[in-house]
Amino acid sequence: MSLTINKESEFFDLHFTKQVKNITQSGNLILAYDGVLNNETISKLETEIESNILDKNFPKQVVKKVFFICVESLQNQLIHGHKDDKGSQHNFFLLAHSDKSVNIISANLISNSSVEKVKGQIEKINSFEDPAALKAYYLEHLENNELSDKGGAGLGFITIAMKSGNKITPQFETINDKYSLFLLEIKINLE
Repeated sequence: MSLTINKESEFFDLHFTKQVKNITQSGNLILAYDGVLNNETISKLETEIESNILDKNFPKQVVKKVFFICVESLQNQLIHGHKDDKGSQHNFFLLAHSDKSVNIISANLISNSSVEKVKGQIEKINSFEDPAALKAYYLEHLENNELSDKGGAGLGFITIAMKSGNKITPQFETINDKYSLFLLEIKINLE
């Protein structure tokens, strides 16, 4: 009997465990999800996220921002996350808070050939210091870009940055010659 090892799955599990450990040492974990995403799972997660963040008594504006960004992040993972050679889509999603912020961490598989493009998009978004300039970029992007083959116009990262009011932090870690882990961290200030 042969044992099939899914290196991408093991890689994601290790990173998920590491992220959870880091959060529990420095903050408060609100929600952790490691597994396959589909519309039904996202719907269940949305309900759990809403309940958990309302329980924290965050200011109403923070709750709205957190919920919006969580939903956008989960949808981005579902739509844009790659599948490995075995057809598995690897994802994890974490929601945590400290005294100063709510933190959202999402991770999915990305093809190595897409890394530079995504990195460039996020660097461009993070280059805006003025929220009005970022909004102008969003409107320009909305007007001038066509839908991709996956149905997006590349607006997800921009809307996340606009809603959070902070820079978004990407990390890319190569898994093998085809895929990398794409981890995105978003902070929403509590004040």
